[in-house]
Amino acid sequence: MPILSPALGATVPDSPHATVVCLPTLADVESYERKEERVWKHLHAGYPRFVRNALVTRAAQEAASGLGRIGELFPLVSEASARRLAEHAGATLTSVDRVGDWCLVTTPAGDAALRLAKMVQHTGTLISSRQAEAWLARSAPADGSAALHSIRAALSPLLSGVLADDILIATSGMNAVDAALAAVDAVQRPRGRSAWIQLGWLYVDSTRLFEKARDAKHHFISDVRDLAAVERLLAAGDIAGVFTEVPNNPQLETADIPALRALCDQHGAKLLLDPSSVGLASVDVLPFADIVVSSLTKYAGSEGDIMAGVLAVHPSRADATELLALARRRLEPLHTLDLAVLAKQVGRMEEVTRRLSATVAELARRLAAHPAVARVRTADQGPTAASYRRLLRPGAGAGALVTLELRGDMRRVYDRLAVAKGPSFGLRYTLAAPFLWLAHFEEVTSEQGRAHIRAAGLDPDLLRISVGLEPLEEIWSAFEAALAK
Repeated sequence: MPILSPALGATVPDSPHATVVCLPTLADVESYERKEERVWKHLHAGYPRFVRNALVTRAAQEAASGLGRIGELFPLVSEASARRLAEHAGATLTSVDRVGDWCLVTTPAGDAALRLAKMVQHTGTLISSRQAEAWLARSAPADGSAALHSIRAALSPLLSGVLADDILIATSGMNAVDAALAAVDAVQRPRGRSAWIQLGWLYVDSTRLFEKARDAKHHFISDVRDLAAVERLLAAGDIAGVFTEVPNNPQLETADIPALRALCDQHGAKLLLDPSSVGLASVDVLPFADIVVSSLTKYAGSEGDIMAGVLAVHPSRADATELLALARRRLEPLHTLDLAVLAKQVGRMEEVTRRLSATVAELARRLAAHPAVARVRTADQGPTAASYRRLLRPGAGAGALVTLELRGDMRRVYDRLAVAKGPSFGLRYTLAAPFLWLAHFEEVTSEQGRAHIRAAGLDPDLLRISVGLEPLEEIWSAFEAALAK
């Protein structure tokens, strides 16, 4: 069976809880980003922080109707998150109602509501589709303790030294990031340390949390190899922490993490590491981190129907007890129904990651030899390969991601590519995305923005590929056809 490109608005998998929505052409991506009705009328699910699931929308509308609430509706996981994010966004909450095990807040339409929506996106605090579905069905709350125990047991070998009860499972990877940043800020700010170093191009929402911090400097170092620049900034004495991805997304480059650890120790900064791009089963980063954060939507939730994240504090580092307590207080725990789904999938993470990595190795080799391809990036190839391999677990590889830079028109190749096309990665399905068009649309559609992206060492028109568990020859056949003259 050849791989097919699903239709506009189709979900992968075919589930009301799917985390991937398909955008088959670049014109569809453009319309999606511009919020045009032509595309959005087809979207009923998608990556949950960006596309409000139809079940979540329905739950919010039913609750608002029953309560007589009007305005912009935000069905959020807790009142604490609602009030904190509204205050940050400068949004007035006209109502705050407890609805079952979630919170409905309303705010007047306008710029403040848009800012609040973005903060909800960045922090992953919208209720999940399963939580909404259960409320709509008036289902009784489930006990998630057994599922949580199972998830922690599966993750414990990958976070060696951390007590199982101290492995925190969040609503999303970004919720874990938000909790980690807040914990470090609370510890470091009384010491006169409030500035952050972003080392390398980061996932868009992590970058936005830095950019939108109201009273903290944010230093962006585009080249993960430039530890001299890191050291110069650290020497100023006001750096709370350094945040980098291992490897970063979509460059797939890795800093010299042991050297970075030594610099942070020398200058009193915390080191936050995010291995989401390749997954916890690929790299062992906890030995070098103060805090590890990672998405479990990828690799751990390989069916593509669950969103989750994890946070772990290195138990032997300075301030570990306080950082863990602060992170636990800030983080929003994964809903019990989502815990049950993740528990069924997380045990396969190591095998899935290994199989995806093996396919990436061969697909990348073939793509690099293709005349239509200008450059191929994987985590274990290129200028930072040695830094990446230093962190590899025995038998692990490059994870699911391949980044392609093309010699010809990206639009033509993307439109012809017969695979599922949408954001996310580390799933059992092969996915393709014009990543910067989705994550940085305003930049890729302006000359100034494209210049900024190029200055950071990226091609604005790159394609990010996440291989799936389909047979390699089926995946290769789809790329051969798309790349043909």
